[in-house]
Amino acid sequence: MIRTLIIAWSVLGLILPVRAEVKVSAEFPGGSVKVESVDAGSRVFRFKPAAHKNRGWDCWWYFKVSGLEPGVEWTFDLGGTGFAAPRQAAFSTNNRDWKQTAPGRREGGRIRYTLKSPGETLWLAWGPPFGLADANALVKQVAGAKVGADRFELCKSRDGHAVPALRWEPLLAGKRPAIWIQARQHAWESGGSWVCSGLVEWLASKEGAALRTRARIFVVPIMDVDNVQRGAGGKNQIPHDHNRDWSDQPHWPEVAAAQRWIQRLNRDDDFVLFLDLHNPAPGDTRPFYFGSPKSHLNPGRMANQVRFHQLSQQIMGKEPFGLSDKIRVSGPGYHPLWRHISKNWVAEHTSAGSVNLTLETSWNTPHSTQSGYRAYGAALGRTIAAFVLKPGGQ
Repeated sequence: MIRTLIIAWSVLGLILPVRAEVKVSAEFPGGSVKVESVDAGSRVFRFKPAAHKNRGWDCWWYFKVSGLEPGVEWTFDLGGTGFAAPRQAAFSTNNRDWKQTAPGRREGGRIRYTLKSPGETLWLAWGPPFGLADANALVKQVAGAKVGADRFELCKSRDGHAVPALRWEPLLAGKRPAIWIQARQHAWESGGSWVCSGLVEWLASKEGAALRTRARIFVVPIMDVDNVQRGAGGKNQIPHDHNRDWSDQPHWPEVAAAQRWIQRLNRDDDFVLFLDLHNPAPGDTRPFYFGSPKSHLNPGRMANQVRFHQLSQQIMGKEPFGLSDKIRVSGPGYHPLWRHISKNWVAEHTSAGSVNLTLETSWNTPHSTQSGYRAYGAALGRTIAAFVLKPGGQ
């Protein structure tokens, strides 16, 4: 794997040759790229996602290019299809605020993104990155905003990273509605964390006060922090990814810690909702929910799930993303480890009326931006409030 590359060329016809250097690097948290070639004359950079053995799909890429001439057009030629190849790449001049390129041009097993560099330095990525530093900043900001949130460490990851999380635990008499929300069980699905960020920001807002002061809410912005840090895909990693690990003996510390908390919430309070935030396949351009099979849906749970989905369509369906009118099922025909998928495990270990869903927010659309994801997260917050604060009603 090539992590850093320097390209040099001379401009002739001057008294002294002018030497310029283009540097390509992924030596930062979350960075990942395999440089194939750089043609300085035609300004074409050929690359593909870096391989991370046993760490899941090779679909995530994120790198920095410096030494560019502002306003000069480059072509970034990606070798990859499907999950690795968004219609529009994400780019940034400060590694913080991300925009989309124009739609790429597909040629066989490659896609070419053409972009005039806004400055000397450019970051390019599969989608807007959301790393461990972003998760830490989010929970620190909200915990310090005096909106009743506490920052806590879910656990230490296998690589020793602290997994940041937030909780709201209002002091109320009797059992409180309990909610668990998590994102990024598959590391490459950065949009899930941005939806989570929008939800958390909504909870901290004036509009979110009614929900956060009446419900016990736990939020984990990133579950697979290790692969997010190393820039690996995470999906189908060895021995299995986080979303196939929800057994009685989980491999991943994040899953084991989440299970303990969920069982505690179910024992001490009224566990009403579990949401796992993901991104789907490239062709799924409208968000949808995955639900449990009928074996896990008694009449009360089914009725609550139907009501939550109806509220989602009324509220989230108005966003530019929209929302599918059908809930897909991940049961015996979906995967051999279907019982170990998070929402199915939660359905088996929480109260009979709890709603347990995976939200798949589309990543391959013009709306799949920081602002688009955040707005969808805020709409999700309003949906949760309508469901929890008006039980049985609309």
